[in-house]
Amino acid sequence: MNALYRQLKHYRSHVVVFFTMVICVLWQLNESGISAVLKHRLEALVYDSKLRLLPPWPGSSANIQIVAIDEKSLQEVGRMPWDRDRFAQLVNALSEAGAAVIVFDVLFAEPQANPVADVLDSLTGEISGGEARIRQLSYPYDYDRQFADAIKNKDVVLATQLLHSPLRKNAFPSVIQRTVAGDEGVFSFIPEFSGFVSPTPVLVDAATGQGFMNSLPDEDGSIRRTPLLLRIDNGLVPSLALEAYRVYSLIDDITPLWHESSGVRLIEGINIGHRYVHTDKYGQMLVPYQGPTGVQTLASPSAPSGPYPYTSASTILNGKVNASQFDQSIVFVGATATGLGDLQVTPVGINYPGVEVHATVFDALMSEHALPYKPDWEDGAVALLLLVFGLLVIIILPRLGSWLTIAVSAALILSTLLLSALLWSYAYLDVAVIPILFFSLVVTTYFIARGFISESATRTRIKFMFDQYVPPAHIDKMLAEPEAVSLRGERKELTVLFSDIRSFTSISEELSAQQLKDWLNQYFSPITEAILANGGTIDKYVGDMVMAFWGAPLEDKHHARHAIDGAFAMLDAIEALNEQFFKARQPYVEVGIGINSGEMNVGDMGSNFRRAYTVLGDAVNLGSRLESLTKFYGVSILLGEATAALAPEYDYLIVDKVKVKGKTQPVNIYAPVPPSRQAALKPVTEKYNATMQRYFDREFGPARAAILEIKLDGRFPYPDLLPLVTKRCHLFATNPPPRDWDGSYTHTQK
Repeated sequence: MNALYRQLKHYRSHVVVFFTMVICVLWQLNESGISAVLKHRLEALVYDSKLRLLPPWPGSSANIQIVAIDEKSLQEVGRMPWDRDRFAQLVNALSEAGAAVIVFDVLFAEPQANPVADVLDSLTGEISGGEARIRQLSYPYDYDRQFADAIKNKDVVLATQLLHSPLRKNAFPSVIQRTVAGDEGVFSFIPEFSGFVSPTPVLVDAATGQGFMNSLPDEDGSIRRTPLLLRIDNGLVPSLALEAYRVYSLIDDITPLWHESSGVRLIEGINIGHRYVHTDKYGQMLVPYQGPTGVQTLASPSAPSGPYPYTSASTILNGKVNASQFDQSIVFVGATATGLGDLQVTPVGINYPGVEVHATVFDALMSEHALPYKPDWEDGAVALLLLVFGLLVIIILPRLGSWLTIAVSAALILSTLLLSALLWSYAYLDVAVIPILFFSLVVTTYFIARGFISESATRTRIKFMFDQYVPPAHIDKMLAEPEAVSLRGERKELTVLFSDIRSFTSISEELSAQQLKDWLNQYFSPITEAILANGGTIDKYVGDMVMAFWGAPLEDKHHARHAIDGAFAMLDAIEALNEQFFKARQPYVEVGIGINSGEMNVGDMGSNFRRAYTVLGDAVNLGSRLESLTKFYGVSILLGEATAALAPEYDYLIVDKVKVKGKTQPVNIYAPVPPSRQAALKPVTEKYNATMQRYFDREFGPARAAILEIKLDGRFPYPDLLPLVTKRCHLFATNPPPRDWDGSYTHTQK
């Protein structure tokens, strides 16, 4: 037995390496579950890095132009939607300048009203010439017909929106039905839609082609792939870019190529004329971005010059068309203004116009260069590399010291990244590397840990880490007066504070793990100092949440006032901290703080292995609920009525009367007025509180009028409260609440 144990111990490293290799291969093959989501997210980060750091895909020689409905256009022409005669004017101007194909990334789903036609229809019997004369008279105001006449006999492609709902608006675009040739079979993996919104019939009849404008972002919201085909009614329909390529190339049909596996039809690519485009089984291709967008938006007013020239739509409508610029061009018309909602997240930048994504895909279809794609042999290549690396690790690493182990492992990782970069740069192949990198990191960690880590050292380190969480004030009191400390706990009146960072999830997604740790440490230090300086005890940190309380373990008769003092000190510290974050280009901090007072259980609680000095009780729970409500009411600090009663030194605004989740009795909640502004805001504070009392007394009309006066005054410290009260007054004035209404609002969320 001893001999067998020694033999197994001798080959322990081989077993670890072998099983790690098997796990990595299975991870590569797995296409579902959390592990697959993690792998795809990590692979996406590697893919994004290649797009940013390696030379861009070269593109085609086609003259691709983008006409932008941008901020300048909205200022000069007017807000969207524009009258359709504006688009007719745009088409005519571009055609006269030499544009070969015009593609609209704009959905013309609703017919534009023609008021003159309605009037003339009512006068049918009184106008000589009948219906023909009526159509002639109403034509100057029939902007849909003018737009249709403008695109008729021109190569114009319009957009259709596919829906997952059964809604079907306007006629199904027959041009889409005829452009996909071949078998009627179902491609199971291509996403299926059940409805659509297409342009109005008069525009459908006049257009040369139509394609869907949908994008299918990855799980992180970034557009790395785009569908060339989607399913509806078991048929395939083309994307806007693919349809634009078909029209530009004077091709009649698009032919999907596929193979069948286990009774499932899997698409491999599409033939369009003499052009073959490789797709994945979902009918998607990788978008070969050539760099950041060249459009200037409100979010990025100094954006660098991009791969495609942009022209403001207002420039063309004002007759300032550069004919040489648009000669034999394909023009994509789309919205780039920030408020029009067509800015996307991409690997090469956020606020990337959706119209430029379509232009990029069209550019790829026009190019003679290889298109980026994930090869079918990817799984086999990853398994082979893992086998080679596994053999190298088993042969080399056990014989090396710690530093050489790190060096060899670093070489394996760098060689993997270099191979990935070479495959992308010279063949535009996106091959998975995360399982290989994971394998290298795991086996390296194992060999290093085997040499350096011992059980006693681990225990010592863990004890040192957890000792730091015991509140210093509690330790000091136990050392000075050990007999005065009741380990059984006690019940007393205290004040508790909860603070949480708003939009923390979004911030954490923008930062790496190390950056997030450093950023939180910078935040927690001044926050903790502000609490301790005002006599508070830090209870715990949970993620970005800070919990503290006043009145224990040291007695504090003014615990409520000191808690509010601490809250304002926290806000002052955050204001100074945000100046540092702004200079360092780090995320801005905004917090919500909830404070409540009442009887709580305080003491050492836990098990024989881990104890904590903490507070429990309904009053604590209400403090947590108040913190979560700060964002709803647009205030930084919310107090319970008990806290406000215990700290009369402050002036307060009556925020609301609420029933929080889990409670049936309403409680009044307050927002303290900043100490430095109490005197100046006294008149508006008193007027607002009197207005709220009128609201609770069901005097909704006068209360609403008073709120409008307060808003006009301009001094109210929490302006986000005013629309909320105004909305409720308006609602109750028209739909009075029941007779037993107690003035409270019920919050169903924690």
